[in-house]
Amino acid sequence: MRNFSFSFAHPLATKTSSAAVLALLALGAAACGSHGVGEGSFGGAELALDGADEPVHPASAVSVSGGGDGAGLVAALQASPQALAFWPFDDCDSSTTELFDSSGNGSTATRSAGAACAQGISGLGISFDNSNDTVTVNDDPRFTFGQNLAVAAWVNPTSVSGSTARTIVQERNNSSSSFSLVVQNNQARFTVTLNNGSTVTSSAPIQANVWTHVAGIYDGSRVRVFLNGQQAGQANATGAIRDINAPIHIGNNPQRQRFTGLIDQVWLSASPLTDAEIAQLVCLRHPGTVVVTPESSGPVVAGTPVTYQVAVTNNDSDACSPRDYALNVTTQPGINFSQDVPSIPGIAPGSTATFPVTVTGNVAVDPGVYLLRYEVLNTNSPDSSFVASGNLTYELGEPAGCFVRTGREIFVKDLSVVEDPIRTTFDGPAGDPRTGAWTFARLMEDMAPTPADAPAMVEQVFSAWLTDQVVNGFTVPARPTIQQVVFDEWPRSPDGSLDLRQAPLMLLGIVNRIDVRNLAEGHAGEGRFVFGVFSQGFAQLFTLILEYKLPASTEADVLDWANDWHALGSLPFPSEQYNAALQEITTRFAGRNAAPGKPNGSSLGQLRTNEIALAGPWELREFVLSPATGFLGPATVKLTPDLSFDGTSTLAAFVNQNEAAIIAEQHTVPDTFQGLPFLGGSSINNLTAWTAPGILSNEARHKFSLNTCNGCHGGAETGTPFLHVNPRAPGREAVLSGFMTGIEIADPVSGEQRTLNDLARRNQDLKELVCGPVPALARTATAERAGVATSRSAFIRRGIGRVH
Repeated sequence: MRNFSFSFAHPLATKTSSAAVLALLALGAAACGSHGVGEGSFGGAELALDGADEPVHPASAVSVSGGGDGAGLVAALQASPQALAFWPFDDCDSSTTELFDSSGNGSTATRSAGAACAQGISGLGISFDNSNDTVTVNDDPRFTFGQNLAVAAWVNPTSVSGSTARTIVQERNNSSSSFSLVVQNNQARFTVTLNNGSTVTSSAPIQANVWTHVAGIYDGSRVRVFLNGQQAGQANATGAIRDINAPIHIGNNPQRQRFTGLIDQVWLSASPLTDAEIAQLVCLRHPGTVVVTPESSGPVVAGTPVTYQVAVTNNDSDACSPRDYALNVTTQPGINFSQDVPSIPGIAPGSTATFPVTVTGNVAVDPGVYLLRYEVLNTNSPDSSFVASGNLTYELGEPAGCFVRTGREIFVKDLSVVEDPIRTTFDGPAGDPRTGAWTFARLMEDMAPTPADAPAMVEQVFSAWLTDQVVNGFTVPARPTIQQVVFDEWPRSPDGSLDLRQAPLMLLGIVNRIDVRNLAEGHAGEGRFVFGVFSQGFAQLFTLILEYKLPASTEADVLDWANDWHALGSLPFPSEQYNAALQEITTRFAGRNAAPGKPNGSSLGQLRTNEIALAGPWELREFVLSPATGFLGPATVKLTPDLSFDGTSTLAAFVNQNEAAIIAEQHTVPDTFQGLPFLGGSSINNLTAWTAPGILSNEARHKFSLNTCNGCHGGAETGTPFLHVNPRAPGREAVLSGFMTGIEIADPVSGEQRTLNDLARRNQDLKELVCGPVPALARTATAERAGVATSRSAFIRRGIGRVH
């Protein structure tokens, strides 16, 4: 098994005509629907799709909302008259004769078996071919119109001639009618029968075999007929419409006055409509066309900006109101984008909105193809706000000459490593050295005085949260929730000890920190394992880092470590060959007796934790191996004074006295300063940044704050919510902070813009070690180390002093 140190539709999905919108507005809320997308292809990076199509392009994968085909999402955005009923017919199906009323009023229509479902003006309509074909709606008390009536439909008649009326929509019993919308004598005719017995008709010429939107309006004084949103006829009339308590007939009536052809989107209202509202009934919404240029950047070197044009065309019919488009782009760590125009309003039907987006990758990103997700939205949408989504394809090529692959040589978090099926589990053969090699259990067994002592040592570490601890004279308050978050989730062995093979810890990454080397202290930097607590069914905001020294006594040892890490970048990836080579490196620093002469022969420098899962605020703690007991115990958090010194003259004095070393990032923070305990027992992360009146150099203040635990993990100094390596769920890579992958942030004191990119800095440091000569960025960084020799020997012997 994997060591849990895992180490490892509604019927209203209808067309998006404005008739649907007006109907839904009667409900006072947006109606719900759905749209589906899948995979397909399109040429030239262009996409113009019905909701039923399922597009994806290998370079610019795009998904599109439903639209005029009837697969869209209908939503209400503006006030409109109340709709008594709206039958879009998109739910027409041979398995049922019922047709849904999408106004929400429940006036379900019934289709005769012979009235066939057919392609309508948008989505499905009804074909009336036989004499008995009809659609009927039972009488409803709401079908009382008084002096206000509006009725509309899309029609495509196969014949318009002849004196016999051809019913589009009519309220009629066996002997009389209250209103009728018909085709007769080459005309569309709208007739109302008033209480005084008079019949008033307005008419206009109509063509056969052409889709026409026909509407009839009575407002108590005028009987008007509209064709395609424009008034085409009018007759004067006064009075209320006769109430006859009769069904609504569509396409036929009891006298067999049958329409011949197709009818779609029948709409009925007892409220007056303006001319503009009638015109909007004619609007047919269609999915936008999305064109991305170029389809791909092609191979470019890091730092090369590529500008894409994302063009979105409004394909709605001319009667529709303009759309307002917005473009959202989701970047990836180490790949930045700039977007001058996030939204473009007022794009009329047939017009195009073009969004320029410039993408640039930095040296912290390995060569490869990166897909930056984008989403086009219609912010004033009368249907679905979602228009399209896809990817901007950005390809980083391999630089010429020697270079470092960050994701393989510096911070390894690929799932092929952190979920290696053998090294992050105990599922492999018992005698296989790969089995469990990267599990929390194996690392603890190799660190403890004996493997058998590991469970007790681990329990002692986590028990530190159950009671107050005193470290360097400072009290570190208990966080007893550790019992529920960790201990209650951790199975125990039959003897009652923690079963380390089922530790609730998941491997997040393996890290090369050769950049913090100090040969004078006997090491070439650090190798780290980063774990996240996974308990109670999810990834907790709780990480644990094992930080091992890379043993070294000569410059050649340092270069050996550098070249071994660098050699990983030339191996096939992902591959067993790569993982085997990485295991050889990790065993050299994390295996038993990696550092003879150190406690337990372990090269562990410290175990650090970062969490807010147990209590607020965020807190970092540190543990080191005791030379006396061989067990891990609480220790001071290096380079970080107790929080009580923030803003004090004591802090200002320390920074001013150590200004040069702090700017060079090679300072230390002592346990005591000015005769008092100074170094913190834990790091509480509720400060904005380390500041104090009287600090002479803001650069020194910045570097001091940056190198503290809470400054480095804080929003003001590095733009970090807290964690630089975020917990992950199984099957997903850990996400790194902007400080790690690249961020611009204003200095909290001076306001100057700072560009922080720690992985790029580490990349350049390793490149300088293994490639030489000193790259420009490394030369600049070296030049900033005031008072430090810039010779290659000095560079090999000493990196920066950062502990994070």
